[in-house]
Amino acid sequence: MGFAVRRIDAVPAWVLTSKDIAMQLDSYLEIFTTMYGWAFANILGEIITGTGIIVLPFALIVFNGFKDAKENGVGASGGVMGVIESVQTKLIIAMFVLSVCFATTPATSLMSINLSYTPPASSSDGSPQTGSRDGGTNSGFDRAMADATNGSMSPTGSLYYVPAWWFTAMAISSGINNAARDGLRSAGRDIRMVEDMARTATIEDPRLLADIQRFYSECFIPARSRYLQLGPDELSGSGRAIVADTNKDYGPTDVDWMGSQLFRKEPGFYDTMRSYNPVAGFAIDASRDKDFERTAPAGSPEASFTLPQWGRPTCNQWWESSNGLRSRMVDHSATWRKLTSAAADAFSWTSDDQRLDTFAKLAQTKANPHMVDTDRIMGNDYDTLTKIGRTFTGAASTVGLSIKAVMASVEMMPLMQGLPMMQALILMGLYMFLPLITFLSGFDLKIMFYGAIGIFTVKFWAVMWMIANWVDAHLIAALYPGMQGNMFIQEITQMTNGAIPPGYKRMLLNTLLMAMFVFLPLLWSGMMAWIGIRVGQSLNELARPAKEASSEATKATGQAVTKGVGRRK
Repeated sequence: MGFAVRRIDAVPAWVLTSKDIAMQLDSYLEIFTTMYGWAFANILGEIITGTGIIVLPFALIVFNGFKDAKENGVGASGGVMGVIESVQTKLIIAMFVLSVCFATTPATSLMSINLSYTPPASSSDGSPQTGSRDGGTNSGFDRAMADATNGSMSPTGSLYYVPAWWFTAMAISSGINNAARDGLRSAGRDIRMVEDMARTATIEDPRLLADIQRFYSECFIPARSRYLQLGPDELSGSGRAIVADTNKDYGPTDVDWMGSQLFRKEPGFYDTMRSYNPVAGFAIDASRDKDFERTAPAGSPEASFTLPQWGRPTCNQWWESSNGLRSRMVDHSATWRKLTSAAADAFSWTSDDQRLDTFAKLAQTKANPHMVDTDRIMGNDYDTLTKIGRTFTGAASTVGLSIKAVMASVEMMPLMQGLPMMQALILMGLYMFLPLITFLSGFDLKIMFYGAIGIFTVKFWAVMWMIANWVDAHLIAALYPGMQGNMFIQEITQMTNGAIPPGYKRMLLNTLLMAMFVFLPLLWSGMMAWIGIRVGQSLNELARPAKEASSEATKATGQAVTKGVGRRK
């Protein structure tokens, strides 16, 4: 009963050519924690078999069998066959559990298959690359955990053999997860990915930042100053409709950013206002740049005047043209192109102009051009007490409320990234202790089912998180009817700027998603624990008739022997 119990060297021919068989896991980390878990399990198994203590459960079965018979009043000369049959049954069960839950074979080695993981498809990557143990994951795990695959972790035998029962439980659980993933893959949208990309996007081009600042100072500030000086009746009917409270697309806040629809459409604003200085990319237009014309007589000092390389575009031209500022803001880097592409697939938009405006507004928030107070635009400054009061009340509202709105969003992404990593580490611990628990249980039949239920339960957490994302996408669709992307990105922009989204929708959605990520696996695990208890009770009920029959047979045999001895006397 030594080392041979842990290894069975008879290998079917098909195993030698099964490396093309892949077991799909749920994360890159799980590939390596699976290898580590069974490596530790094999080391513990070799310790148990190498020291010979593996025979103790069988010795205890025999000892307890005769001990129970003695306590039931069966003499040394009576009930021998009943005791032997009872012990024989227990030994057969223990040998079966040992053969499928403890003994290993190359037929179920992790090296005979290829552990792999394929990230879910997204708008930014419609055909994600499959990472595998043999082909590499293109992540830092390949180098950091190389000893999990190259055999350098320990000199103790083969570290990657898996008992047949646990290998089957892993394969079935992975297959169920893959089937669930395929069923839900096309059901959700990349909404959370768009949110995360929008939150982390930055503008790093210094020329673009300078042009945004220029447009803000040379077009937006003058336009907003003119708007504040005008009375409501001085706007056209279409202008009043744009800033009306009932306008859900624009409304009164439309005039708070550079690409204001009112400033672009209302006569007297961006259509006639021009940049103060020439703007690169805009050629001189004789009908527009009349201030560049010179008709000085020959020989005069003005005759040698050289026209600038570029002209002074109107603010509308500077903003809306194909090479204008808005196009550059939403298309200046690969990150922003991926963001706008993902948002186009995940949301619906009233028009392409609205989509561009939405992300230009986000870009303005990231660029953060110099803000000028509206009162100071009009030439009025605050007194000292007003400044102090506005500072403290503004700080209190911003710090108090924005923390509540942003906290769930800040905590959500680490939680969503950390829970799958925690799952992989829990599976490693589960695999590592399975042989030890099987041995310490005395090769009890219930351990087979408890362990299999444990593997299936933990691996199925990944499906719970897929369901949570799926439900989250539909909750967003319910809270943002029509999946209007401008409303969704607008709230992300407000949160990025430290403001509070109207109606606290973002805080509600983030809190619900966090709750689902945590409590759905807890609920599932609790239900599976109840099922495990019921399975254990069922196995005890199945074994009880045999034990009772054996006990009755033992007692009957003992009584018969006792009566026979009495007659002879």
